Amino acid sequence: MGDMKVFVVSLKRSVDRRERIQKQLDDAGIEFEFIDAIDASIPNFTHSERRNDPLTKKRFGYTLLDSEIACFASHYTAWEICKKLNQTILILEDNIDIIPELSIYLTSLQDNCKKYRFIKLFAYFPKAYKTIEKLNSNISIIRYLRRTCGTQGYCITPETAHKFISNANQFIEPVDDYMEKPYLHSVTAYCMSPDLVSRAKIASTIGSKRKDKTGVTLLDKCYIESFRLYEQIKDYMIKAPY
Repeated sequence: MGDMKVFVVSLKRSVDRRERIQKQLDDAGIEFEFIDAIDASIPNFTHSERRNDPLTKKRFGYTLLDSEIACFASHYTAWEICKKLNQTILILEDNIDIIPELSIYLTSLQDNCKKYRFIKLFAYFPKAYKTIEKLNSNISIIRYLRRTCGTQGYCITPETAHKFISNANQFIEPVDDYMEKPYLHSVTAYCMSPDLVSRAKIASTIGSKRKDKTGVTLLDKCYIESFRLYEQIKDYMIKAPY
């Protein structure tokens, strides 16, 4: 078994961010490759046709920004690479800080990802959780009981990449929400605890005006709430492997 491949999703024009993450990974002795993120500023960017604004609006009360669609497309591209390589890979974003010891966990991540299929390195909004496996006295694999958001770092297998791709013919919700909805693709999200990476205090390339629910009526709100409950029930019915 060779070393696990590490990829960093990053806009080609984000030179400062690329230099920043490269220095961190170089200092940690981690070899990696950049994946050029899909650029929302380019008209008709790759996979932009997969958006479905009316359905997103109906289910959630907002529409996705071009940058959110491009973010989804960027991770979709990473999944395609994983599937093509037919090996477990680690996907990072360029807006993170890594722990200095990250390199010593890569082999363990690779081994455990074959078992758990999808392991996040960071939970943006940590919730209550269940400890699944204690790897040593310092770190465990856990499963949060609710979605925690964020795609700053995660490990996936080719099988998981295939499932994510096969069920993403349309980009209905933000990619981090999609990845943590097992009823859509039968993939359960696990997470390392404590986090191995964190969200850096730098500006987002997606933008801050997300999930604008202007113009949502009372009837719309009733449908949105009923769909939220439907999703909770569907996810609850999916039995996690561990």
